[in-house]
Amino acid sequence: MTRVVVVDDHPIFRKGLIALLRASDVEVVGEAGSGLEALAVVADTVPDVVLMDVSMPDLGGIEAAERIVAQSPSVRIVVITLYEDEATVVGALRAGASAYVTKQASPEQIIAAISAAASGALWLGPGVPRPLGAPALEPTTPSIFAGLTARESAIADLMSRGLSNPIIAERLHLSVKTVANYVSVVMLKLGATDRAEAAKLVRAAREN
Repeated sequence: MTRVVVVDDHPIFRKGLIALLRASDVEVVGEAGSGLEALAVVADTVPDVVLMDVSMPDLGGIEAAERIVAQSPSVRIVVITLYEDEATVVGALRAGASAYVTKQASPEQIIAAISAAASGALWLGPGVPRPLGAPALEPTTPSIFAGLTARESAIADLMSRGLSNPIIAERLHLSVKTVANYVSVVMLKLGATDRAEAAKLVRAAREN
């Protein structure tokens, strides 16, 4: 069972999230109403995932995420926020967030984000902009795969071989939508502006 800490400065929304998670067989091991409080709770509980808002008093969610990842590298961060702008998305991912959803997301989408993060994948919720032109989150040399998870590396390899999303989905037993999300994350991490550039980068790395 995934162990989660819920962080949001609005008590009613925070309690709603906690109720949702518990109803979905997710173990809530702590909660916090600010970024600084989150640091202490995470240090005490060492959860699998922190579900955290961006805008909070004393310490924002992005800075809190960066500190949490630094002090507890095994903890995954899922950002849940009202903000849908590219700058906030990029900031959260660079701080170490593994997933990003908006507060308009459905309960199923929130649970999916937590599950993906807990499994080590990156996940961007519906409506969240894919900042494809952003610089790579991890250095792409000498090993372009260094910043990718095993699943992302597999998808990057299949992309580089010219396979379409439906074919990749069939081979890996995933939904086409899930593959599309992974493709977006791979392009973001590689700093590629489009699929063709990402494929070219992977092919070049494989030949070195």
